[in-house]
Amino acid sequence: MTLSALNEQHVLLVADENDGHPVYEPVHVVPVRGNVYRVLFTPGLVYDIAADDEIELLGDGRFKVVLRGQNLAVRVFSQLPIAEWSGLLEREVGSLCGRLDGQVEQGLAFTIPVRAGFKAVEAVFNRFIEAHPGCTWEYGNVYDEDDRPLGWWSS
Repeated sequence: MTLSALNEQHVLLVADENDGHPVYEPVHVVPVRGNVYRVLFTPGLVYDIAADDEIELLGDGRFKVVLRGQNLAVRVFSQLPIAEWSGLLEREVGSLCGRLDGQVEQGLAFTIPVRAGFKAVEAVFNRFIEAHPGCTWEYGNVYDEDDRPLGWWSS
């Protein structure tokens, strides 16, 4: 058993809001120092983070990113169960040195190194979406709430 496995825990982060109440997602983390944690897996619903990012917990499920792990968070959502197609997409993402971090009946969460390049990432997911009507994909940590690029990859 590795040290990180011994220290792994979950923190509840705000993923959305429903009727004025926060909706939380448990996110796998390991403590780094004080109130700072390293994210182990890209979450399926929480925006602005991916695996290997370090976040500072601010309370009430809020956080701020203190160090980027240089990974893209990519999510796929489907109107139908997605399990039968996930292996195909997982292999394609593997060719970009990425990995599948989470799967639910109608969604997938991937971690892909930003060094794979946006064009290559977009080509993989656009091909998948074209071949699978009823599916959509999005970046989880590339744009802010006003669809402006965050730009962390160029600093």
